[in-house]
Amino acid sequence: MADQSGFPSTIQDHVSMFASKDWQGIDAKGLRQAALVPTMLNIEEQAFYLWLTREWFQGCGAVVDLGSFAGGSAACLAEGFKQAEKSEIVHAYDKFEVGKYRALTKRHARYLARPPASECGLSPRPLPEFSGTDLLPLAQFFLEPWGDQIKLHKGRIEELGWHGGDIELLVMDASKTAETMDLMSRQFFPHLIPGKSVVVQQDFLWWQQPWIAAQMALLQPYFEPVAYIPKHSVSFLCTKAVPVDVLKDLNVAEFGDREMIQALRDMKQRLKGFPLDRYMRRLIEAVKANPEKRKAFQFTTKP
Repeated sequence: MADQSGFPSTIQDHVSMFASKDWQGIDAKGLRQAALVPTMLNIEEQAFYLWLTREWFQGCGAVVDLGSFAGGSAACLAEGFKQAEKSEIVHAYDKFEVGKYRALTKRHARYLARPPASECGLSPRPLPEFSGTDLLPLAQFFLEPWGDQIKLHKGRIEELGWHGGDIELLVMDASKTAETMDLMSRQFFPHLIPGKSVVVQQDFLWWQQPWIAAQMALLQPYFEPVAYIPKHSVSFLCTKAVPVDVLKDLNVAEFGDREMIQALRDMKQRLKGFPLDRYMRRLIEAVKANPEKRKAFQFTTKP
C-alpha cells in the first residue's frame, strides 16, 4: 500500500498509480510555459512527463533526461516540479546540435515549431536570431523560465556518463543506434533504485529503433512495464538491481537479426497486458525489412 505521504510503496502500488492514467487530464494549458518549448513529443507525452515529476516523483534520486533536443522534455519535467513546489533539478543531456550537414536556419523553423498562444493561454517570446548547428543557445533561451532547476549537459551522452548518485527517473530518448543504447544503459542503469526508479523508453514503439524493446526483453527480470503512450513510449519500474556483469555483457548491437526478432517476440509476450501487439509486430517486420541494420537512419524501408 502507499505510505503516509501518499507515495506508492510497493510494486503493485506503482502499477496501480500508472494504470489510472491521470496525466491524460492535463492539456496544453496545464503544461503552462512548458507548452511553449519546441519538442517532438505529442501532448500526451508532454503531460506524462509533467505528471511524473508533479505527482509520482518521491525525491529519493535524481531526474535525468537523455536526449533533450531544444529542451521540450526537460521543460515538462521541470514544470512538474514547479507546479508541485519542489526544488529538485532536471539533468538534461544532449549534443544540442542539429547536425553537421544541416545548418540551423529559418528554413528549419518547423523543427522548432511551437503551439499557438491560444492552445496554452500564454504568449511566446519572439525567437532570437539563430544560425549554424549549435542548439545550446536556443535551449538556454527556451528554458529560462525554470532557471537553475534545469542543468544542461552538452556532449555525447555515452561519453559524459553519470556521476550524481541514485537516479529515480530516467528518460531515454537518445537510443538512435543499438551501440549507443548499450553504452548508455551500462552507465546509467547501475544508479537506478530497485522498487522506486522508473525508466521511460521514449522510442520503444518506434519502428526504426527495435533494439530498445529487444534490450528490455533481455532485462525482463529487473523491470516491470507500468505505462505506455500509444505509438511511442513504454515505461518500466526497476524491480531489482541490474547486476554490473549483466550490463557489461549487454551487447544488443552485436545481435543478429534472428536474435533480435526472438527478443522482440519475447517482449511482445511480456506486454500482453497492454494493447501493443500491432506495434510489436511492426518492430519485428521492420527488422526483417531492414536486415542487419542497427542505426535508426539506416531503417529506410517501412514495414
